Amino acid sequence: MSERQSVEFEKKKAELALYKAQINPHFLFNTLNTLYGLMLAQSEKAEAAFVQFIHLVKYMYTRATQDKVSIAEEAQYIEQYIELQKNRLDESRTKVDYTYENNHACPNAQIAPMLLITFVENALKYGTSAHEKSLIRIRLQVKDNTLCFIAENPIVNPRPADKAHGIGIANCRKRLELLYPSAHKLNIQEQDGWYKVELEIKLSV
Repeated sequence: MSERQSVEFEKKKAELALYKAQINPHFLFNTLNTLYGLMLAQSEKAEAAFVQFIHLVKYMYTRATQDKVSIAEEAQYIEQYIELQKNRLDESRTKVDYTYENNHACPNAQIAPMLLITFVENALKYGTSAHEKSLIRIRLQVKDNTLCFIAENPIVNPRPADKAHGIGIANCRKRLELLYPSAHKLNIQEQDGWYKVELEIKLSV
């Protein structure tokens, strides 16, 4: 490795460390807001939500420091996060449809940890309302050596004008560029009252 390549490598490592460090505060802020709301409402769901929160934090501190985790683990983490958020939702008004599929052609496939969770957070934050019905769809599929992720939600809780581009999404874009520079496609669009994220990642075998 040349001196220039070595410098570029170290620069990339430093950038990744910076963006990874930003994950935890973002996750904790959003999740603690959910728990605080349950406590204020004196919800009977608060105790169960705290137990779920402990499991999520354990994953975050044991896995988020790793370079890669199995996709099955990440899929389970996403499911646990969704279940925690359901505690604050009126399920007669808001439905969350989450599916994970793996054809097992790549049983050892891995992904950078907590790369997808920001898209899930956004869907549950901006796609839910106390006044309108909504359906949030989240799909995670591994087929052959490709990961396909889709999150779509109706825009029933619009972003404030000064928060059109959140730090979480920008963080994800940067991590994808650094980790999968020529092996991913990310498409985010707002159309006809819907917000949709489509992400494909070619996985190393």
